[in-house]
Amino acid sequence: MATFPEKGRTEKEILKEINEAKKLDLDFSSGKILGSMCTEPSHIGKKVHQMFLESNLGNPGLYQGTKNIERKVHEAVGSLIGGEYDEVLSVGGATEGNIIALWRARNVSGKRKVLLPESAHFSFQKACNLLDMESVYIPLDDEYRVDVSAIKDEIDGDTAAVVGIAGTTELGQIDPIDEIAELCDDIFFHVDAAFGGFVIPFLKELGYQESCYNFEFKNIDTYVLDPHKMGMSTIPLGLMFSKEGSPLSIESPYLTGKDQKTIRGTRASASIPAFWATLNYLGKEGYREIVKVCMNNTRYLIEKMGDIGFKPIIDPVMNIASFHLEGPKRIVEGMAKEGFNISRTVNPPGLRFVIMPHVSKTSIDEMIKVLGE
Repeated sequence: MATFPEKGRTEKEILKEINEAKKLDLDFSSGKILGSMCTEPSHIGKKVHQMFLESNLGNPGLYQGTKNIERKVHEAVGSLIGGEYDEVLSVGGATEGNIIALWRARNVSGKRKVLLPESAHFSFQKACNLLDMESVYIPLDDEYRVDVSAIKDEIDGDTAAVVGIAGTTELGQIDPIDEIAELCDDIFFHVDAAFGGFVIPFLKELGYQESCYNFEFKNIDTYVLDPHKMGMSTIPLGLMFSKEGSPLSIESPYLTGKDQKTIRGTRASASIPAFWATLNYLGKEGYREIVKVCMNNTRYLIEKMGDIGFKPIIDPVMNIASFHLEGPKRIVEGMAKEGFNISRTVNPPGLRFVIMPHVSKTSIDEMIKVLGE
């Protein structure tokens, strides 16, 4: 067991131990991580992140420069996703955003029933457990999108919130956000676009999607997306947009901000200027090209998996591809022993691949060779 050292050690000793530990981590640059929704951050993002390691927007008066950059990030991403909003919160990721969204729905409505697609991320289980809310799971249709008619049948006087997913974790599917919104005139509607938020706006421009499914629909109350996924930012960073100012705030009289609206008090904030640097470095043109390459590589994966007998569960909507396979756990564990990280789906069972920017055709070929064997 490690114990707290009585005396300090030399820098050389410490770095030797740290480097040995780092060698055990999988590296995005290896191309062997095909199951993660995160990727290697941009080089400029990593550089800027190091400049703001001590920034803590939980005490914003001490970090006015970081706060100014945060405002610019909110405005820039707001212009990307469309629609009007009253408030943006920088959160640690979509899990925190999902919890805050349901917290707000419960407090405003005084109700506790949440309608969730069966494809909803497990963070909603955390949220409902923490908030003592009732989770009701809505079945999916033949395309693994939430069944809107089933939502309509389930809505009643006890419903606090309805959730839609724009980029499901298992299949990358997009729920019919516009149709769900039409049902939510008097009910809180939250959209989890953690993964899809930085893919969907560019899919339409590239001709993959007819609709952006963005924040413009009138009945969307909150919308969360993660820059640390396809936004190419450093970890952790999520953004939660709200149509109405949050009624949730806790006074923080001994800090330089009058109140706090996030779950975290101290907030590691270096990822905010890192993301500002990244989005300015790439611009829409850069992100569009990244999405284009990822989609092309996703189609390449479909072709190569077909060569060894695998059929996709759905035709990929974005850069996530999953394939039918009973008992996928054995294959996932076997591939891990060969140094490849892939993941599995539960509903339905299968193998799941996330084709992020660090995944190339070459790395797909290498993976296919091992998988085929």
